[in-house]
Amino acid sequence: MTPQRIVGVCFWIVLTSAAAAAQQRGNAASTPPEPSTVITEQTYPAGGFIPFRRVERRTESGGRKVIIERGEAPGVEGRWEPLEEDVTESRTRSGGPAKAGPYDTKTTTHTQRDVFYFAAQRKRTLAATTQSEQQTRPNPITTNVERTWLADLDGHLILSSGYSEESRLVSPGVQQTDATVLLLGPERSLREVERNESAEQQVSAAVVRHDSSHSVRDLLNGRWVPTETRSGETRGIGSAERVEEETIQRPNLTGALVLRDKVITRTSESNGESRVVIDTYSQDAEGFVRNDSRLALRQRVRRSTTVAADGGQSTVEEIEARNPLAPSDPMRVIQRTLVTVRSVAPGRWLAERQIFERDANGRMVLVTHDTQEATDK
Repeated sequence: MTPQRIVGVCFWIVLTSAAAAAQQRGNAASTPPEPSTVITEQTYPAGGFIPFRRVERRTESGGRKVIIERGEAPGVEGRWEPLEEDVTESRTRSGGPAKAGPYDTKTTTHTQRDVFYFAAQRKRTLAATTQSEQQTRPNPITTNVERTWLADLDGHLILSSGYSEESRLVSPGVQQTDATVLLLGPERSLREVERNESAEQQVSAAVVRHDSSHSVRDLLNGRWVPTETRSGETRGIGSAERVEEETIQRPNLTGALVLRDKVITRTSESNGESRVVIDTYSQDAEGFVRNDSRLALRQRVRRSTTVAADGGQSTVEEIEARNPLAPSDPMRVIQRTLVTVRSVAPGRWLAERQIFERDANGRMVLVTHDTQEATDK
C-alpha cells in the first residue's frame, strides 16, 4: 500500500467513523448516519498542481440510492468548473418463494454507473457505463457480475471489460471468494485474463486466517501464471489488541514464487486512543535483492487516533522509510499526515487533512491541504 493510498483511506474513514461514534453517543441531532453531501477541496501549498474539488451528493428512498460525484477545477475566471461526473444509481429488492422463511429470501441489487466528461463549451458527454448485479442467496452465496462499455468517438457504447465474483461458505467458519477479470479479446468477446482466489477461516474465537492467490493468463499459450500469493493470520490479544501478520510471495527470474514481503500490523486501544503500527519487511529493503530469505524493515507506519466527546476525531500518521540513496542509514520520517474532524454546526462536520513531506533540504513542508465538509439529509 502506497503512502498516498494510506493517507487517502485514512482521510475518508476518519470522517465516517467520527459521525458513527457520535451517533453511538446518542447525539442524533448533530450527527448523521450517512452524509448526503460531501465537499472535498484539495490544494497544494508547495505548488506544481492546480486546486481540485470533488462534490458528492447522495439521495436514498424506497430501496433506490443515487450518488452523484463531480470533479471540479478553477477555470480561467477562477470559478469552479466541472471536469468529470460519476452518476451511480442502485436499486435493491428482496424476493423468494411465496412461503419463504427469513433464510430463504434472495436479495438482488442492480447498479449502473455512468461516467461523463465535460468537453468544449462544458458539454456533458458520456464516456463509460458500468452495469452490475449483486445477488445474495440463502445458501449463503453472494455473486457480483459487472460489465463495462466505453464510448467511441461517435458516442456508441462498445463492450470493453467485465468482472465476476462469487463468495460462499464452503464449510463452517470457512469463507471462499473467487474473482475473475475479463477483457475484450480479438474475437470481440470477453475472455478471462485475471483470477483471484481467496479464503478466510475462523480458526478460533481469537484467530482468523486468510489466504489468496492472483494469476494472469499467458497471452502465448493461454495458461494461468501465478503472480502473487498472500497468507496471513489475525490474532486477538485480549479485548483491545490485535496483531495481523501477512507474507507475500512473488515470482523470481525463473518464475518460482519466493518470499518478497512480510507485513505486520498491530492495533491497540486504550484510554480513548486507537493506535496502529504497520511494519513492512522486504527482500530489497537494503538497496539490493538478497539471495537468501532474510527480510529487512523497509517501511513503518504509525497512526494514532483520539476521539472527542462530541464524536470529533484527531489523527496523526507518520511514515518512516529508508533513504533510497543510503539504504544503510537509519529510517526516518518521510511523511506526516494530520487529520482533524469536528462538528461545526448541527448536522455539519468538517474534516481537514494536512500532508507534510521532506523537501530537498530535509525539512518537513506542507505539500497537500484538503478540507472536507459533510452535511446530513
